[in-house]
Amino acid sequence: MKEDNSYYYGLVFGCPMREEIETCAYKNIRQLSLPERIQYINSLTSYERAVLVREHKDCLCQRENKVPFSRIAIL
Repeated sequence: MKEDNSYYYGLVFGCPMREEIETCAYKNIRQLSLPERIQYINSLTSYERAVLVREHKDCLCQRENKVPFSRIAIL
């Protein structure tokens, strides 16, 4: 099955929670220039990408549990 790179690319441009936290797995990647971000994400193996996405999903779940439901509904 071919992987969907759009998910990875989207995360290198911004946090879905609007403000990234200090421990964000993508924080250093987002500080790179646009061409460097794309080059970096293209250089990752499928496994490395999966690890980054897993870290992102874990963080997102933890943060959503701390945000009032009404705010989650409008994000």
